[in-house]
Amino acid sequence: MRKMVNGLKNCALYSSRFDLDELHGLIASLYPEDTIEQKPDKTHIRVTRKKWFSKKSKGFNIMTSQTHPEEFGPMIQGMMNFFGQIEAERPLVQEKVLIKCSTLNMVIGIETDEDIDETFYGELLQLASALDAVIFWGGGSLLNAQGQLLLDMAGRSEVEDYTVTAHTSYLHADLQETESGKKRKARSERILAEQGIPYNANLPVRAGEEHTTIRSKEEVAARAVALCIAALKGECLGAGESAEDTAALVQEVIDKYGAERFFSPAERDFVHQFGAEHQDVIAYSWGYEAYAVMLWALGYIDQLGAPTEICNVSQAVGHLQRKEDFAAFVADATMRGKSEIMDEADLIYRYNWVCVDSRIKGQEPPAGLIGGVAYERHRALNWLICYMDQDWDDVRTDT
Repeated sequence: MRKMVNGLKNCALYSSRFDLDELHGLIASLYPEDTIEQKPDKTHIRVTRKKWFSKKSKGFNIMTSQTHPEEFGPMIQGMMNFFGQIEAERPLVQEKVLIKCSTLNMVIGIETDEDIDETFYGELLQLASALDAVIFWGGGSLLNAQGQLLLDMAGRSEVEDYTVTAHTSYLHADLQETESGKKRKARSERILAEQGIPYNANLPVRAGEEHTTIRSKEEVAARAVALCIAALKGECLGAGESAEDTAALVQEVIDKYGAERFFSPAERDFVHQFGAEHQDVIAYSWGYEAYAVMLWALGYIDQLGAPTEICNVSQAVGHLQRKEDFAAFVADATMRGKSEIMDEADLIYRYNWVCVDSRIKGQEPPAGLIGGVAYERHRALNWLICYMDQDWDDVRTDT
C-alpha cells in the first residue's frame, strides 16, 4: 500500500490493547530525539521535532473502551457494519476482519502537519506491529500491521488469509468455527428469515459449547437481584418519587435479599447516591429488560421471544417479591442448559445487529424490533455466556 502514502494527512490505528502507558512508551521509543508531550488524562500525545528555524509535529489522539465507553462501542459497531456490508472477494478474510473488530479496545487517530511520507508510514507500521493493530487508511481501506490491504470498499484484499489475535484478556476463545456454532448461526438466520427480518449473513459464527462457560445459578440469581434493585430505583425516580422515599425503599429491598454484595461498582454508585442524574435514571430503568433475561435463565420466565415488546415489569418483579429471601429465590430456580442459553445469545446478537444497522441508517428497526430491548438482552446474554470474560460493567454488545 505504499503507493497510497503521498497526499494523506491522517489515518487511524485500531488495537485490542488499551494500556496508555504502554502506548506512550512505544511512541517514545520511536522518537527518542524528539519532544513528547502527553495530556494529563493520557488521551493525546504530541511529538515535536525542532530544526534550525522551524518545527514539525505529529499528534496521536487516543480513545479506548475504558476512557470513552459511551462513544467507543457505537464507533466499533459502525465500523463492523461498514465492513460487514461489503461484498468481499475473500469472505473468509472479511469474516476474520469482523472478528478482529469485535476485539478492539483502542483507536489512535493520527495528525500531522504535512502529508504522511514514507518515513512516517514506516513508523506507523512499527507502531501497528507492536500494538497488533489494524490501520484504517484513506477513504475506507483496512490494512494489517504489514501494510497489506485486508479489505476496502470494493471488497478487494491483498491477502488470502488473516490470523486474528487480540489482547489476552479480550480474546474470548479459539476462532476455529465449530459445527455447533455453524448450526446455531443457521438456526438464528432461519428464525429471522421467518419473521421477515433482513439479517447480515456476513456476521461470524460465534463460539461453540466447548469454548463457552455459563454463569452458575447463584451468580445469575445475584445478578438478577442487583439488576432489579437498580431498575427499581430508576423507575421510582423516573415516576417522580422523592429521593428520600426512593432511598428508603431501595435499602429495604437490599436488606431483605442481602443484596449489597451483588452490585457491580457502577450499580453500587448509582444505588447509593442521593437521587440520580436524569440519564442514569433512564439507563438503569432499562435494566428491567436484562433482569427479565436472568429470570428466563433461572426458569422463572418461559420464553423471551423476539425483542418487540418491553417486559411486564410488575410480573417480573413479582417473581422476586414473593420470595422470602435470596436463598429461597435461588432454591426455586431451575437453571437452563448451556445449549439453550447459547441459542438465545446467538439469536439476540443478530437481532441487535439489525437494530444497530437501522439506527445508523436513521431508520426504524423492521418487524417491530425495539432497539433498547435488543441491547439490554444482548448485554445480559453476553454476560451469561461469559463473553470475553467481562464483568457486568464492562460487558460489550459487539455486532
